[in-house]
Amino acid sequence: MMAGAKRKASKTQASQSGFSLLESLVAVALIAAAFLPLLALQGQLTRTVVAIERAETNVKDMTSALSYFRVMNPAKTGEGSEKIGAATLSWTARPVSEERPALDQGGAPGRFLLQLYDIDAVLVYEDGRRAEFTVRALGWRPTAPFNSGIG
Repeated sequence: MMAGAKRKASKTQASQSGFSLLESLVAVALIAAAFLPLLALQGQLTRTVVAIERAETNVKDMTSALSYFRVMNPAKTGEGSEKIGAATLSWTARPVSEERPALDQGGAPGRFLLQLYDIDAVLVYEDGRRAEFTVRALGWRPTAPFNSGIG
């Protein structure tokens, strides 16, 4: 009788040692549930990085466009298109003031007429994104040919 009790006790101990299949499945489900928010966070971080890269590209291209307008004479080049970085820059310049003569140091009219322009610009990217902005710039045109006075 004692041998039977010993066998029964050893079977009970063997069945209670370790994890059962159900306990293992519950543990895996809990771990998976704990990692779901991390997966969502990773997706959001990826989208944020893409948005930041696009914004940096926009800023770089807009800076290039502003540099282009800084040296462009809107009185001479009223509209046009130019490839700038990853985008195509298109613009139209429209006068917003009357022409006025440039004055020399003594207050006498110089050899240029000046006029303010608003330059309406659009950067169009290959993926269809657009960035629109307006810049105010000074246009000029000579009233007489240049005479250096030499020779």
